[in-house]
Amino acid sequence: NGLDDLTGFPYGCVEQTMSRAVPNAVVARAFSRLGMGDLLAQADLDAKIEASIQRLYGFQHDDGGWGWWFDDATDAYQTAWVMFGLSQTRDAGYEVDESVLSRGAEWLRTNLATMDARTRVFALYSLSLAGYGERDATLAAYEGRAGLDTFSQAALALTLHALGQTTQARALVSDLSAAATTLPGGKVTWSAGRSDGYYDLKTMASSTRTTAMVLSALVRVTPGSPLEAGTVRWLMGERRLDGWGTTNETAFAVLGLTDHLVAQRAALGNAGVQYSLSVNGQTVEQGTLAPDVPLITLAVPFERLRTGANTLRLTHDGRTPLYYALSSRMLVAQEQVEAAGPVTVNRVYLDAATNQILETVAAGQLVRVRLTVNLPARAAYVIVEDSLPGGLEALNEGLNTENRLAASYGSIEQTWRGLGYNYKEIRDDRVAFFITDMNAGRTVLTYYARATHAGTFMAMPTEVSAMYDLATWGRSASTPLVVD
Repeated sequence: NGLDDLTGFPYGCVEQTMSRAVPNAVVARAFSRLGMGDLLAQADLDAKIEASIQRLYGFQHDDGGWGWWFDDATDAYQTAWVMFGLSQTRDAGYEVDESVLSRGAEWLRTNLATMDARTRVFALYSLSLAGYGERDATLAAYEGRAGLDTFSQAALALTLHALGQTTQARALVSDLSAAATTLPGGKVTWSAGRSDGYYDLKTMASSTRTTAMVLSALVRVTPGSPLEAGTVRWLMGERRLDGWGTTNETAFAVLGLTDHLVAQRAALGNAGVQYSLSVNGQTVEQGTLAPDVPLITLAVPFERLRTGANTLRLTHDGRTPLYYALSSRMLVAQEQVEAAGPVTVNRVYLDAATNQILETVAAGQLVRVRLTVNLPARAAYVIVEDSLPGGLEALNEGLNTENRLAASYGSIEQTWRGLGYNYKEIRDDRVAFFITDMNAGRTVLTYYARATHAGTFMAMPTEVSAMYDLATWGRSASTPLVVD
């Protein structure tokens, strides 16, 4: 799925930009490699990708690298990650400034020796994609490969293959094949433990990302591997309505599956696949998938479903593989949304002058909104997003007059350590806090808002989520707000 544009993204956040840039770039790459130009035009990705490229240019530091934020120190993994994203964008057919890639490559080359072994391998992989492969350093990484996680082994195999070191690349893929886990139904996967990629050091490890990277290695290094079909089956089983979980997982999954589809098309040709979908014994859709119509979304009418169990049957003519994902979504009207999730969140409205909890708010009154988050364990890349009820308008402290007003109530801090967050985004309907590293325990975040309209309003829940750990989430209850 193509993602939305960058509207509302924090200006100084490189990772937020990358979370949009890379999936869009790999979707464009997939369309390009599979000859799906019409779908690429329909997705309207050009403007989004160009905006991402320009923003990443602006984030590049004077030393040639990138950090996690616009104004922090250059980080080895983040530099390799941006180089990876820009290379995928160029591979999709978009123009990328060569001087930007050259400066990034020079920073990576200069700092390879100081990197963790896993980060070094990913940096070497990114360098090879960008056209700045380091043969000697890659061979040295192969010799010192003991202890590398599965994702890094697959990345190293792809790098060796790109540099013409086929013997070493095949040896690595052989080791990876031996470590595969075969599940019921013929599904094949490679699990990522907590230490696989070291999520705590922000390399976004997951079994989906790891399995997708291994799939690319299988397809490119050892075409025709008997594990390939089962790996694709597992990845397709992990797909949800809007992708594979995080944007990082979606990007790698699309890359791996595209490599597989390109290879499959070369082996099987352009034969079409006839399909039929029935619900409870009645046919609802049938047709043919072919190179000019490679995918389709089928919606099951609600009236075709019945209370209790329903039977869906998808058949095809069996000449070529047919991959599918089954997704469902239900919207239920509720007068009150209850708190939920392993992360507990509480929101209260306070009088800005007395700091007392408000039962009602007077029109024109300044309100201090206090959000209390209790995190069970340390997390990275956390977003705390508070929805504004219709009667409140958040103060934008970026404006000079409101900055001074908020400062008079003691809200202005000069460092992220004092604030408790790295960036705050003020929007019409919500206020979002972005936190790179969030410690376990209690965190209190505040902002100011003014009551602008009288009435009874419902404030939707405050939501907390970690970008690359979907198990870390929580929401407060919805709360009514009366403005007199």
